[in-house]
Amino acid sequence: MGTTGWIIAVVVVLVAVALAAWLVTQQRKKKQHQHAEHLREEAHAHASEIPEAQVRAQESAAQAERARIEAERAQQQAREAEVAATQQQAVTEDKLRTADAVDPRVDTSSTDYTPGDDTGASTDLADGSARHRADGGETPRS
Repeated sequence: MGTTGWIIAVVVVLVAVALAAWLVTQQRKKKQHQHAEHLREEAHAHASEIPEAQVRAQESAAQAERARIEAERAQQQAREAEVAATQQQAVTEDKLRTADAVDPRVDTSSTDYTPGDDTGASTDLADGSARHRADGGETPRS
């Protein structure tokens, strides 16, 4: 074989290699296209679930808002109940102080005076029974 034969053989081999490379590239592109189509189908299948997920998210947000409003309402009721209890306690204490102030048996000037506490009493009761002092002893009868 001469130089021309070698050149023809090299050209034929190069064309065959180029053709093989082109075929491999085309096959790879075809597989990539198929893979992309498969991914698109999966995306479309998942896209159909989006509206339902959005509805669930909106329902959850609405439920959370209702719970927040209910919690605020409960806190307000608790504050109002606390104020009412404090007011009732103040009214009761005021009545006890008034009663103690008019009761000659109660020493409201004592350092350990507590409204409604009979420990400040120093005389017998109207029925003749003795009051008990804070130290556990009986108040002496006159």
